[in-house]
Amino acid sequence: MRIRNWFGFALSICLTTSLVGCDGELAPTDTSVTSSAVTAAPTYLVSFASGTIPSNAASIVSAAAGTAGATIKASYPNLGMVLVQTSFASFETNLRADSRVDSVGPSKKISSPIEIQKGLTALDFKATKPHANPRVFKAPGSDPLSNRQWDMDQIHSPQARAINAGKSSVLVGVLDSGIDITHPDLAGQVNAAASASCIGGVVDTTQSVWSNDIIGHGTHVAGNIAGAKNNVGIVGVAPGVKLAAVKLAVDDVNDPNFGLVFADAMVCAIDWSIKNNVDVMNASLTIDPFTGPIDDIFCTDDPDRNAVITMVRKAVLKAAANKTSLVASTGNMFLDVHSLKSPNGAKCDVLPVSLPTVIGVSAVGYTKQLSWFSDYGQAIVDVAGPGGDNLIADPLVTDTTASGQVLSSVPPNSLYYAFSADWNGQVQDCSSGTCSTYAYLQGTSQAAPHVTGVAALAISRYGKMGPVALGALLRNKATALPCPASPYDPGMTGQPATCSKTLIGNNFYGAGEIDALAIVK
Repeated sequence: MRIRNWFGFALSICLTTSLVGCDGELAPTDTSVTSSAVTAAPTYLVSFASGTIPSNAASIVSAAAGTAGATIKASYPNLGMVLVQTSFASFETNLRADSRVDSVGPSKKISSPIEIQKGLTALDFKATKPHANPRVFKAPGSDPLSNRQWDMDQIHSPQARAINAGKSSVLVGVLDSGIDITHPDLAGQVNAAASASCIGGVVDTTQSVWSNDIIGHGTHVAGNIAGAKNNVGIVGVAPGVKLAAVKLAVDDVNDPNFGLVFADAMVCAIDWSIKNNVDVMNASLTIDPFTGPIDDIFCTDDPDRNAVITMVRKAVLKAAANKTSLVASTGNMFLDVHSLKSPNGAKCDVLPVSLPTVIGVSAVGYTKQLSWFSDYGQAIVDVAGPGGDNLIADPLVTDTTASGQVLSSVPPNSLYYAFSADWNGQVQDCSSGTCSTYAYLQGTSQAAPHVTGVAALAISRYGKMGPVALGALLRNKATALPCPASPYDPGMTGQPATCSKTLIGNNFYGAGEIDALAIVK
């Protein structure tokens, strides 16, 4: 999974957010380095048919590994899965013949370092030094930069939080690149006891690990969901709720998979979220299966990728059974995700958004039309959220061409803050005496947290509910959006889309754009 954004994060184009959808992939300029991730023995996710981890799990996997041996690196008791490391080439074949095993597949495959062109988006923006003097604003409204949050106005967030800003008992899992808990808009918003890193599929509760967001994507997403109303910077959709930072994106700059999200991390994150009674998870990302700069598609005719589909589906359904919902971005490749097929005609999925019970989110801009980069699809999109669109500026903010994107919190030393200088997207608020940093970014990565924030408001009002009930409530309260004229291709991608009616609305927007006020009033 890449952390994605078009013109701003892919944990939402090429990445659909592995984090960055083709936000382009974020990677070090030196791709000649060799990481331990390249040389280590492969790891495999193993799901047991019983739905629980048997007491003799170690013996089962060891027997399948022969003389090479196998080590259980992590266990996911809420999912009935383990993560196994072994160098034995026939490990999968042997386990797939074992009736006690439901599914087995590689958590990732690494054969050589990925050479990824540095740049945030598919338009190949080159990183430059941040502006020496970012624009500083003191604006009227609930917080100094609120007049730049067209996205919050569009979903009636200020009116909603005047009625219900969310309950502190509601816990939102931010499955992403970490959250900077020192940022003024997020200080005190994160439940440290429920936060962890799941990179590599192994839980690490060290605060200095999960709160170190060098990419900046998770902090931006977190600000959209629950940025505090504190007379500093911006305000999120549900500032009264608490966040759990669950770090998934590889952030070792010497790792050729920098910025990617793999299946082991996603499974770990879901197991952790169930354990910690998370109410709703936000996944502004897509899972990356194997090496490749743009490789987020899982087709059922590939045994390894089909195994990952099976296991991540199982994890999502286990979460649903525990009333832990998952909101996910569709991606930023301007693709019809519903119609993806392999060369052999087999069904293909983008994970996790293609899976049952997942609440799928497409992106719209200032004019409420599908963002030029947003993926879409029948039975994929439940609702739309403000994700930004650099082609359509906010007419009320004229000092930057980035105003049609979404403004939210980022760490000052993060890649996204640095890269946002390229599209004049850096903002600082120094009105409190200490300057806090923000960036204009766009992507389905930004759309999803708006929906997650509204979901948190729904849970605050009506109590915890499973994803089926939650999704129905969000759809019923959404503002219907009509299909634009087809063929539709405002970004001139060369792959025009056709908007068509579905049972819940249409394949671009689902039931329509989310409405925070309609949920709380």
